[in-house]
This record gives sequence, structure tokens and C-alpha cells, in this order.
Amino acid sequence: MYVESFASRLKNAREKAGFTQREIEKETGIKQSTLAGYEIGRTQPDIETLGILAEFYNVSIDWLVGLEREKK
Repeated sequence: MYVESFASRLKNAREKAGFTQREIEKETGIKQSTLAGYEIGRTQPDIETLGILAEFYNVSIDWLVGLEREKK
């Protein structure tokens, strides 16, 4: 449940922000291939990377992982 939710919410946050995965790589240092793996649910980030992504997209970690329904 959380893996699918995280993957789709992460992709949704990126698309709403208007960034490509390559642009996110340049801004955060997280490789594009790693981001792609997160967005399709193949892999999950460690806690540090999760925090970087939540901060970058200005969303809560709880929302990203599917514990909250709405962005805060």
C-alpha cells in the first residue's frame, strides 16, 4: 500500500512542480535513474533522501508515504 502510494505521490509532486527527473537530479543531486526507480515503485529512498524530496517539493513526509490524504 505505502509503496504504491509513495511512488504515485512522488511522481505527482514532481509533475505539479513542473520538473523533469533530470532537473530534479541537478537540484538535489539524486540521480535520475534513482528517481525513476522511486516513481515506479521499484525502490524506496532512505530516510535522508526522503527528507530531501519532501523539503524540495514542500510536502510532508507523511503525505509522501501515504499517511495523510492532503498535502500540508
